[in-house]
Amino acid sequence: MEEDSREIKIMEFMIPQEMEEKEESAIDYSVRLPVKQFTGKTLLLKGDFKESFAEGIFNDTFLSAASLRRPSIHFTAERGWINDPNGLIFHNGIYHLYYQYNPCNTEWNNMCWGHAISRDLLFWEHQDLVLMPDSEGMMFSGSAISNGRGMLGLPEDAILYFYTAAGGVTKWSKEKPFTQKLAYSLDGGYTLTKTEAGKLNTIAKENRDPKVFWHEESGAYIMSLWLEGNEFALLRSKELLNWELTDRLNFEGAWECPDLFQVKDEEGHKLWVFWCADGYYYLGTFDGYHFTSEGIRHHAYINTLPYAAQTFSGISDRVVSVSWLRTTARKELYTGAMGVPRELKLFWNQGQPVLAQPLVRELSACVKEVDGDLIKKGLPEEYHYQWEAAQAVLVEMLLGCNGEAVTEWMIGKDRISYDKDSGLLMVMGVEYAIGAGLKDFTFLLDDVIFEVTANHDIILGIFELTEPVTSISAKPEQFKEYRVYQLEG
Repeated sequence: MEEDSREIKIMEFMIPQEMEEKEESAIDYSVRLPVKQFTGKTLLLKGDFKESFAEGIFNDTFLSAASLRRPSIHFTAERGWINDPNGLIFHNGIYHLYYQYNPCNTEWNNMCWGHAISRDLLFWEHQDLVLMPDSEGMMFSGSAISNGRGMLGLPEDAILYFYTAAGGVTKWSKEKPFTQKLAYSLDGGYTLTKTEAGKLNTIAKENRDPKVFWHEESGAYIMSLWLEGNEFALLRSKELLNWELTDRLNFEGAWECPDLFQVKDEEGHKLWVFWCADGYYYLGTFDGYHFTSEGIRHHAYINTLPYAAQTFSGISDRVVSVSWLRTTARKELYTGAMGVPRELKLFWNQGQPVLAQPLVRELSACVKEVDGDLIKKGLPEEYHYQWEAAQAVLVEMLLGCNGEAVTEWMIGKDRISYDKDSGLLMVMGVEYAIGAGLKDFTFLLDDVIFEVTANHDIILGIFELTEPVTSISAKPEQFKEYRVYQLEG
């Protein structure tokens, strides 16, 4: 960018190019980058690229993403790569989903923060990028809070964002460290301004993923931060300018993207949860300085597709979490998806506390039960239901007390089964030990994504099917109850 006859570098991206020159340059992938803040200035594009590629850059055509096949309620980017959810916040009646984003390719690189908004946690509208790589590095994961206490001289209605500047990951940031930085928004989360205020210098080489919240009981802001290996840190600040490290935590097998939050059961009993990226979580107590674990490592998922879940700030009556699903590109122009938001609740299973993860309550306002006669429209001896590819389908069922030990479903071309004696759930030929004698199951089917919960939503697995699914079949004698719902947006 030229400003007062000076060139100021404002962004840097690694962009793949065709290896061979084509006679005609056809645009098959386009990137939307926000530039309205540079109105009245001259933008210069520099790089090592071919002439045909440069012509594509200057072409003002943006390919519509509407024609791409995608899930209906599992959020996906318009195009490009997404990973960790970032800065989840409910503010002025709007849910904001930010996420790690490479707008230039369907593989990991160029980490920015993408942005989408929703009023119901299920259907999302794409917004402009809000954070892009700079001289301090790529924009790695972080969190957001409302500025209700008027910190940093900013209005109380501002939103504050904490993120990792990943120095040394790009040529532009060569030899820079990983630091925790702050940005703010004065327009409700649509435009972010970076600031040097409250910067947290490096504690460990690649420390990252700051998750911040206000702890009322001890009167301070708390930051959980991954340090290295299995080690995490807890820090405190009264004014968001200076941070005091008050606890170091080491959890076997745990890694990055920490979250610290409180959950309660239906009777109001409360416990604190320390959560990490792979869904390992520990229950315990927190006094504003130290987290004390009960010593048990729990698994939130039965498989590894969901990752890096984060809870929303700004929601006072429940804990809502969203995970990244590590789905593949499948020849589409986007990679990755987000799980459907789930509410985290404390549940006592055989006298022991664990987390239950039911789907958010908003889903009940969007479902319409399918007529029972339509479900049985296949062969007389089977439940069968078929739908259009663009629709998400919810199936609730209670297994019968009698009958065969193994219950089977055909979901499209994929076979799913549960053996109540061995406690094994079989998904596309892979066995998962989920416990014997389970009776309640819920399936959520959306394009290639299959989410299954069981045992009062304690057990959760999320899978990528072999192809978009439009039908489900099962033998009716194996079920006590069997209900199918379609989602209507």
